[in-house]
Amino acid sequence: MTSSTMSLSDMAREVGMSRQAVARWHRRPGEAAKATTHPSPLRAVAEAMGIEVPEADAARPRYPRSVFVAYCQAVGLMDEEGNLVPEIQERIAQKKPGRWTPVAPTLQPGKGSRRRRYYAAHVAEKTGLEEQSISYYAAPVTGRSFPAPDGHDEMDRPFWFLETFQRYRTMAQRQARMQPADQPGPSSTDKD
Repeated sequence: MTSSTMSLSDMAREVGMSRQAVARWHRRPGEAAKATTHPSPLRAVAEAMGIEVPEADAARPRYPRSVFVAYCQAVGLMDEEGNLVPEIQERIAQKKPGRWTPVAPTLQPGKGSRRRRYYAAHVAEKTGLEEQSISYYAAPVTGRSFPAPDGHDEMDRPFWFLETFQRYRTMAQRQARMQPADQPGPSSTDKD
C-alpha cells in the first residue's frame, strides 16, 4: 500500500460521505452503462489527466490521490488548492446529507487544464437570466434559444465554458443594437 494512492474508504472519509456514495464514482454510470464504453467518473478524470490507474480493477480499488483531488475539484467539492470548500466542511460538521451543487465554477480535469465549468446557477448570475430559464432554453427540444451545454460533468450535470455564454451575450447585445430605437416593441398593439 502506497501513500500516494487512496481506497474508496479513504476518499469517503476525506469528503465526509458514505463509502457507498463514493463507490458510485468508481462504477460506470447507470445500468445502461453495461452496454456502453463510458468509463467511471474517477477513471474518466484519470484518462483526462493522462494517468494510468492499474489498481482500479482490483478487488479493492485504489486511485492516485491526484485523481481523487482532480475529481473533487471538477465536481466542486474542493477548491483550487485541494482543500474542501467551506460549504462541504459545514455539511460534514453538521452531518447534513443531500445533493451538492457547486457554489462557484469548478475546474475541468485534464492535463494542464485550468478551464472552468459554469453550471446553470453561475451562468444565470453572469447573464442576468433565471436559472430555470437557462435549463429550459438549453434543452434541445426548445429550439435552443440559449446555447446547449458544452458538456456534462462526472455527476451528469450540464455545464458551460465562459466562452460559450460570452458568445451568447455578444449575439444578444448585437441583436439589441440592430433594432431601431423608435420601432415599437412586440408588446404594443396595432391600431387599425
